[in-house]
Amino acid sequence: MNTNITRFVVSYPQTNWDYAKFRLNRIIRGKDKSNDVFQGLPGGKIELFEHNGELGGIRSLGEIHPVKPFGMHYVAGEGLYFITGLACSREGVSGNEHIARLNDDGLIDLEIHSPLLSQVRSLRRTEKGLLVTASGVDALLEFDLQGRLVWSWWATEQGYDQAYGGGLRILDKTLDHRLKNYPGRLQTTHLNSATVDPYDDNFVLTILFYQGKVARINKTTLTHEIVISGLSGAHHIRPHSQGYMLSNSRKGEVLLFDKNFNLTRRIPGTGRYFPVKWVQDALETPRHTYLIADCNTFKLRERTFSGAQKSISTHMPNRIFQIEPVPATFSLPADFNP
Repeated sequence: MNTNITRFVVSYPQTNWDYAKFRLNRIIRGKDKSNDVFQGLPGGKIELFEHNGELGGIRSLGEIHPVKPFGMHYVAGEGLYFITGLACSREGVSGNEHIARLNDDGLIDLEIHSPLLSQVRSLRRTEKGLLVTASGVDALLEFDLQGRLVWSWWATEQGYDQAYGGGLRILDKTLDHRLKNYPGRLQTTHLNSATVDPYDDNFVLTILFYQGKVARINKTTLTHEIVISGLSGAHHIRPHSQGYMLSNSRKGEVLLFDKNFNLTRRIPGTGRYFPVKWVQDALETPRHTYLIADCNTFKLRERTFSGAQKSISTHMPNRIFQIEPVPATFSLPADFNP
């Protein structure tokens, strides 16, 4: 028996060609500060893979099709938590964006809804519940498993109150923000990833996408310090066996840091000469290789420290958002009904 076999799931928030055309148009036109918001059905997929222990030895075991899944976190004994639901396609129309849990019996046994869940990107299980990044309202939100908000950090109240497209941003927390569209130019930080610091749970780490920085937040005082800077479109701050790792998306690379946030290594995640680089996520494997989501070439790469690599195609228009490890016993239901 091959004891190196491991499994992982991959989320694809948008899987239709209409969205692919929309995104390509934005890339070509360079309209990061635009009012453009995709309207329509983006699709969505979570796919289960198995790794046989050999470099690039990856095969698909099946898929389910929740609407627009972004962040995920598998917790033993509980199941796979994930974000699902549309951001509203136009103002005044709710897309029912929420947190769901798929248990090990293949059933959705928990849903958490909140008027603050606007363009949610990441999700991590915490001691108290679930920590999410709500990019639409520039906030970190922690809910208990009954859906009660138990902790929050609002970037607009912590020195980040200038919208990316210009002007002061003031948020009304009493509104149902699921009924609003907040394109990038209206956001101040586009928080897209957060996790409790694995080496000190008194702190939370989060990526400030527009600022190109990682902030370390004191959960009690809400004060923060910048521990990493100089990033270019970063995503997915994660623990690493030697410290931390993240995807420096626009540079097409994975960055490794020690426990003092000193940069220790850059791992290329796409072709050297590919013109529009974008690495969305990366995962350290038990074999000390790296699974890398090379989104703009629609590939899932596995790379060693020495530079050897193999890849599989995710097939256009399937762009990976997150890679999440699951146990070898994990499976997806054949009759999933989102």
